[in-house]
Amino acid sequence: MTMKILNRFIDDCVNVFQYRFMDTFQYFKERNKNKYWGDRFEEWVVKNSNISKDGCSDLDTGKIFWRLLDWRGDKYVEGYRPLSSSSPDLLLECAVDRSRIYKVGEIIAVECKWRSKVGFYLDRKDIEKYEVYMNINQLNRPIKSLFYVFGFGWVNDAPEQVYVIPARELYDYNKDTGQVTFPAKESESEKLERLKRFKKKDNRCLMYIE
Repeated sequence: MTMKILNRFIDDCVNVFQYRFMDTFQYFKERNKNKYWGDRFEEWVVKNSNISKDGCSDLDTGKIFWRLLDWRGDKYVEGYRPLSSSSPDLLLECAVDRSRIYKVGEIIAVECKWRSKVGFYLDRKDIEKYEVYMNINQLNRPIKSLFYVFGFGWVNDAPEQVYVIPARELYDYNKDTGQVTFPAKESESEKLERLKRFKKKDNRCLMYIE
């Protein structure tokens, strides 16, 4: 009788261990897969934008517009994460005086979003995180604008479609209340039609903003 109870207890423990192991394995598998896709798109954005490579030696070529100030690493474990993880993916500083909108030294933030199919959904908590970071950063180095770069699909080492969209076109954010407001009663097809002017035709020089 004692052995029977012991065997049943061992079987139950093994089953629980197997379930938790598989559940944990699946979690990290999905997390690593999503991180790989996200990192791949971020790398593509950096390499296909007019950002200075390793310093300022190429600023006079006429092709460079930005310096890469920061590239977020997204490191965290069991709820521990640095404050920098609240920032958008890229911080870019205007490096030349060829723009009618940006002056030398002004900064923009860029958040990269890759999806397997077209969709402009943004998580409200992520928006709040980025906007709060930008407001806090105003005391240090003010960030003039926030952009979202969406990539959809992937063929031949590049996204099939790319959109560079100012945050104000996707939602309104009230700095005083922290409230995020999306365009009311807008279907996905209506949103796609409204945002089509931000689609890049050649998928090159993504952040060349004048």
